Amino acid sequence: MTTFYASAETEQSAWMICLFFALLLDVFLFLTSLDRGGRRWSRLFNVGTFIALLILLCTAGDAFQKKAAGLPADPLLPFPMWLLWCIAGMAGTLLLGQAVIFIRQKDRTLSHNSIKQAMDMLPSAVCYFTPSGALKLCNLQMHHLFHILAHSDLQQFHELQQALTACDRESSVVRLPEEVPSYLFPDGKVWRYSQTEITVPDGAVYTKVVFSDVTELYEKGQKLREQTAQLKKFSRDLKVLSDNVLTLTKEAEVLSAKTRLHDQMGAGIIAMRQILQQDQVSREAADSLLLFQKAIRAIKNDDESPQEGSMLAEFLQDAATIGVKVELTGEMPKQGEIYRIFVIAMRECLTNSVRHADATSLSVTARQDGRNSCLCITNNGISPKGPIVPKGGLRNLHRHVSNSGGTMELRWTPAFALTITIPTEKEAAE
Repeated sequence: MTTFYASAETEQSAWMICLFFALLLDVFLFLTSLDRGGRRWSRLFNVGTFIALLILLCTAGDAFQKKAAGLPADPLLPFPMWLLWCIAGMAGTLLLGQAVIFIRQKDRTLSHNSIKQAMDMLPSAVCYFTPSGALKLCNLQMHHLFHILAHSDLQQFHELQQALTACDRESSVVRLPEEVPSYLFPDGKVWRYSQTEITVPDGAVYTKVVFSDVTELYEKGQKLREQTAQLKKFSRDLKVLSDNVLTLTKEAEVLSAKTRLHDQMGAGIIAMRQILQQDQVSREAADSLLLFQKAIRAIKNDDESPQEGSMLAEFLQDAATIGVKVELTGEMPKQGEIYRIFVIAMRECLTNSVRHADATSLSVTARQDGRNSCLCITNNGISPKGPIVPKGGLRNLHRHVSNSGGTMELRWTPAFALTITIPTEKEAAE
């Protein structure tokens, strides 16, 4: 049975080297256990193993040096070498097993650096400040943004506030005119700033600062504002076109009325000539004279009416010119846009009632119904044979009503009726 003192120097050296590496592994596992919050028995095992291996290594080293110097060595290791190798192998096996357990639990346990590593992976910039304003925790994205803002490292909360206040003057970062503080950085990204206070169980109040990447939201907002501006321009252009259409429609109606008057006057003149040449008056000549009188009366009314007036007065004049009686009940709205739409509706109904229903009278009722202005138009002409599909002028009228936030209803049975309702609050707000 060969003891440590009687063994060869090579074997002694190999055993002490194995013991030394086992000692280093034990120290590493102990520190890892502290960082990851390992169990108490694991740390006690590492401490006990460290002490035992250190005593063995120191004793063996002292004996090895004395033997090399030719001095008598104290018999502190009277154990055979096979037992010492078993002790070293057992310690190494246990330590390696503990290392394997740590490796397997690496992704399932939290260490002191786990929170920091997780924060560094966040796309947002996040940091926490103590009640005194000192930096407690900060991820890499926040360090990067602050370095662009202030060209220095973040240490205190007031440094961040000063950098944000003076960013337009001292850096290439631009503060955007948004309700929520947002900043445009040189790389084209937009970061939104938010600040909240967090109270911990001991009553201390920490400050949390977050920069959120809202670049995509900002770009879509810009596009939306551009599209809104274009839509407003299109709306103004459509309004101008609509006014032009109304003007052309009015001129066409007047031209049609004048053409009819011209024909009636021509027929009347021919009838007068026949009466002068003949002794008796035929029925056709009498009818022509009656139409001639109506034409003369319409021309007289047109000459006596003022050349300038309101839209309603012009409408009433045009209706009288073509021989349609308008019965207006109630008071027209004072709001300009609603007033204009109501007159447009009257004029469209006048045209359609004469063209399609052979009407000679138009009944118009205007009233205020709470917060709404209402208009109802009927005629004494022939009732429609089926549901009315808005086309041309009616479709254009419906667009005007919808743009003002109102509704338009067309009734065809038992008689034609057009009802328009427009909120007065929307008109006042505009």
